[in-house]
This record gives sequence, structure tokens and C-alpha cells, in this order.
Amino acid sequence: MKRIFLLFVVLIISGLLHKSMSQQLTFANTDKSFKRMYSKVIGQNEQGYFILKSNYPFNNKQNQLRLRDNNIAISLLNKNLSLVWNLNVQLPDPTADIQDIQFLSDSLFLFYTTINKVNSSSDLYAIKLDIKKGELNAAPTKLVSIAFDRKSNRGVYYIQQSKNGKLFSTMYKQPAGENDKMAIDVHVFQSDLNLVWHQNYPTEFFDGVLLLNDFKLGNDSALYFLTSLDLGKKTLRNRNFNLSIASPTSATLLNIPINQDKLFLNDLHMEIDELNGKVVLAGFYSEMNSTSSAGIFTANFLVDSQKWTKNTESFKAKFLNEFVAERTVNRGTELINYFIDRLVLRSDGGIILVAESNYVTESTNYNSYYQMYTTSYTYHYDNVLLFSIHPNGKIDWEQIIRKNQVSDDDAAFYSSYTMAVDADRIYFVYNKSIKKASELAAFSVSNKGLSDEKIIAKENENILLMPAGAKQITADQLLVPCLVKSKLNLVRVSF
Repeated sequence: MKRIFLLFVVLIISGLLHKSMSQQLTFANTDKSFKRMYSKVIGQNEQGYFILKSNYPFNNKQNQLRLRDNNIAISLLNKNLSLVWNLNVQLPDPTADIQDIQFLSDSLFLFYTTINKVNSSSDLYAIKLDIKKGELNAAPTKLVSIAFDRKSNRGVYYIQQSKNGKLFSTMYKQPAGENDKMAIDVHVFQSDLNLVWHQNYPTEFFDGVLLLNDFKLGNDSALYFLTSLDLGKKTLRNRNFNLSIASPTSATLLNIPINQDKLFLNDLHMEIDELNGKVVLAGFYSEMNSTSSAGIFTANFLVDSQKWTKNTESFKAKFLNEFVAERTVNRGTELINYFIDRLVLRSDGGIILVAESNYVTESTNYNSYYQMYTTSYTYHYDNVLLFSIHPNGKIDWEQIIRKNQVSDDDAAFYSSYTMAVDADRIYFVYNKSIKKASELAAFSVSNKGLSDEKIIAKENENILLMPAGAKQITADQLLVPCLVKSKLNLVRVSF
């Protein structure tokens, strides 16, 4: 009787895992007339999904698009993934540079900059897209004008929305005066483009020294900057992380150093936990230097009381034994080349930390035919690490997603992974390798740390995902740009 009961339990668990990982792939109707090779899902509403297409890849590790040119198109696909309209974007100024494309209160805006030679300024504009007609409105709105010097000021505007979607902010680093020290210029707007507040904050650092690691806008319109310093010292063992807070009620930044005695912090990330009224920071630390990882550092900054709680948790020997075939340092106690991608907030105040191993190698060769040197870049994207961290900073569980992605001169646009967060489960989808015929895999992990991996498409189906352009569209669905037999398409992955 006991054996039958145990078998019954095993069958139930097996059935639940199978149910959680039963995927369905639905492909869009291919737009054969469109020749651009890179794509990103930029938003959705009741009409369907809005897709950006470009000739050039954009950054696959940041939400900021940072397009290299304006040769782009935007398409609307209905819920059946059929094309409704396609717009080849023509901005009012042909010399403009697109900074970002975002949804604000169910409206799609393009943010772009122009250089005003008369006023020596860099001007940021927002132009609205008529979603029903697939056309740009005729009248753009000027949002910001920054004094511009081509020699010393080649920055970009960083645009960030609040979590409730009611506000957005722009941030720009610029020279603060004759001494060329940098200032941080901040504007906060309502989603209808009306200005809420503006402030310019001078700093004591030169351009290239003060690094912006992360940047978040709170629902209360306060801005949180996670910065570090690059002092140009090869022996520098601590990056001097700092949390800076900008608010409409203060003309100065509130600067809070983030230090941990005898440990060297690296690669910190942050999230605003609006539910629990705190800023959450998490990263790796080393006992040796700023390039390897011996464990996890977490910190909670309580906004109302402005108090810190901090904790460190070293990697356990059992976990480190999983990396015996990989390069480690300090007698195998520290990992190399792992960098944090994102923090997922747990409802109880804890976090899920997601990190990935990635690095770039380059080789330079002389081409005798063209009589010039050419440099080739090889991108390596390997394992993904998951840590579920209790509010007290202790690690509840960890998981490893095994993969080995290597590609050449493609800006790593087909590498890495995309993920969907459900109420009690996280799904990851990725190419098992980077080639025209690659297996596609899905990895699922529950809030208890139970995991499962499944192949969802075989090599002979000739599908190659673009994880950098994917977007979660429902609690258990991802929309992912892809190549199908070398033709641009989209696939909806349902779990």
C-alpha cells in the first residue's frame, strides 16, 4: 500500500512538471517584403503587438534601445499574429538620433534628439504614433534642451518609467562648467508629457570616472541612481558604489556610500520594492578583487527611515563543486565571468537573482588583399545562475541552467535567454547553440526551486531565437523574434 501511495505521489509530481513545461509554439505570418534582420517586441494593447525592426542590432543587455541609425520600421500584429500595418519611420529631422521607443499610458512614443547648431544644444523630442493608422503625428513635443559641446559631450538620454506607468524621467550627464566636471540633469514628466519637476546636479567627477550602473524612477517621482567610480587604477579592489537619490524637494543629491568591510563589491543591481517601501540592491562580492565572485551581497534601503540592512552569503562548497570543469580562482572558491542580469522581486520582500556567464574575445588579422587589419569578435554566453534569496539575505535555493553559446561578429543578438515570470514559476527560453539549425530549450523553476528543462524545437526545424528582442505578453506567454529558415519571424511560446 505504501509503494502504491509513493508511486501515486511521483505520478502527480511528474504530471505537474509536465504540465508546467508543455509548450506550444505559434508563428506569425512572415512579412516577406521586409529585409531588416533584427527585431524587438516594444509593446502591446488590445489591438495587438507592436514590433520594431532594424538593420542593426541593439544592446541585448539593456532595455534602452540605443539604435545605431534611423533605418527602422514599426509593425502592428493582431492577436492572431497577422500583420495589420507597417510603418517605415521617417522622423521630421533626417539627422535625428532615436534614443528610445516606449509605451506611455497606452500610447506609443518615439524619443529622438537633434543638434541645434544655433543654440549649441542637444534637444530631446517625443513624437506620438497614431496606433490606428500606423502614422507619426505631425507635431513633436520638445521635452529637454541641454547645452551641447561636440568635443566633451557625446552622451545619450536615459529614459525610465515608473512601475505604475504614470511617470517617466530623462537623465543626461553633461559638463558642469569650465572645469568639465560632470553634472546629472534630471527631468520627470507625467505620461501625458507634462513636466513634473527638473533639477541639475553638479558632481565632483569628470566624464568617464562617474559610471551609471542602474537608474530607477519611483512611483513618488524620486529618482534612484546606482553609481560607481572608475579611477583608472588596475589594482583597484573596490568600485566605490554609491546610491544617490534625487527628489523634487531637494536641490542636492542625497549620496549614500555602499561599502562592505574587507569585501570587494562588484556588479551591483537594484530594484524599487514599492510594496515594501524599500530599495533592494544585490550583487556579487569577492575576497580577492573586483572581477571574481565568492558570494552574494544584499542590501535593503528603507525609504521612510533611510536605514540600511545588509547581508553577505558565501557560495557553498556543494554549489561550487558544480563548476569543477570551469575556470575558477582562489582554489576554486570564486567564480569568474558571471554578471548579474536582473533582480525579480519576491512578494515576501526577498528576491530572485539572475546572473549569466558572458565574455568577449577578439582577434586581429592582416588582410593582404585589402591591405588592412580586421578585428573579429567572438561572444561567449554560458551558464545562467539563479538564486532565491530570503528577505534576511540567506539563500533559499540555487539553480544552474547549462548552456554554451558561441558566436562571431553578431553583437550576441542570438545569445543569452529570455524569461517570463508567473505567480509561482519562472520560465527561460534560449537557443542551445548559435547556428542556423539550433535546438530550442525551455527551463522552468518553481518558487520552491524545483526545475525542469525541455527541448521545444529540434535542429531540423531551423529556428534561431533573438532573445534580446523578446517580451513577456501574458503570465505564461513570451513573444520572441526569430529566424525561421533564415527569414525574419516571430514565435509565441505558451507554457
